[in-house]
Amino acid sequence: MKKWGLVFLCLFILSACDSLTKASFLNQKPLNEISLSENEEIIFSILAERIFYLDFKDSNKEFRSVEVGVDYYQNGEIVEKNGGLMINANDLELEQKDERARILFTMDREENEGNLSVYGDLKIMYDSGSSGSSSYSLERKGTERGSSSWGYLVDEIEDVTYDKKNYVAYYVENVESNVMRSFDLEVATKPNQDYEHVYMFYVIISDEPFCRSCLNRTF
Repeated sequence: MKKWGLVFLCLFILSACDSLTKASFLNQKPLNEISLSENEEIIFSILAERIFYLDFKDSNKEFRSVEVGVDYYQNGEIVEKNGGLMINANDLELEQKDERARILFTMDREENEGNLSVYGDLKIMYDSGSSGSSSYSLERKGTERGSSSWGYLVDEIEDVTYDKKNYVAYYVENVESNVMRSFDLEVATKPNQDYEHVYMFYVIISDEPFCRSCLNRTF
């Protein structure tokens, strides 16, 4: 509980800083990385091994739901999908509307009965104060660790397309090979020998509210 209390405090402080969100044109719907100061990075490093924090802004307040999750690829082959946290926004029957959504991914690793467990939390927060969170866990065979790299993939997402699956961040680890090339999303999500274990964090913004039938959709 103390750990999550610190998380909420950090997020409250960061969400109060308008400078964290890049300026956007009126009709654009940008999805950006929220840059952290050196002190903020130290605080967040206590909470998890890796943190990815993003900001989505829709000045017209037309988005109706946000979905986040994690996909695990091994040598470019999809092994497991996890997450699927979906939260509605901008209810037509409510007066208060949401212009922004802040999205948080955390990631940790630990050995578990001869396997390596990659786990963490997914969180969505809206201007209105509504929020939702969920946890995920992905297992891979063996406990050996290797060279790794990570980063954001939102440089070109200046205007989000509704109902499109956007990979926004990644964590890649090579165990058998110590060679780590610059990350290439197109290569990493197709059969390859360059990226052994890849964890892809995604965001889907929709102009339709979440419904249970949406769980059957594929991307």
